[in-house]
Amino acid sequence: MCIKAGANELESVKNLMSMALKAVVADALNAELEAVVEDARLVEDLKMGSAECRVLQELLADTFDGIQVDVCQIRTFAALLDRVVLKEFEGLPV
Repeated sequence: MCIKAGANELESVKNLMSMALKAVVADALNAELEAVVEDARLVEDLKMGSAECRVLQELLADTFDGIQVDVCQIRTFAALLDRVVLKEFEGLPV
């Protein structure tokens, strides 16, 4: 079975990863899932402090095969998604 969640394979993967990442961010930051939108600012809108930043980094590593992302330097959910997608496919032939 093949799931198509975008116009091409990369867009499909990014959309599926976005759904998983939204759940991780909402859980780590004790935010409503509906509040985790593309332009949501992690600190200002979702109230990420240093403790929540560490929790989010740990949950990202647990959810996305040990991925290491410096979440404290990322401003928005969209930027976090881009970073996670890039890290996930780092070193793979394109």
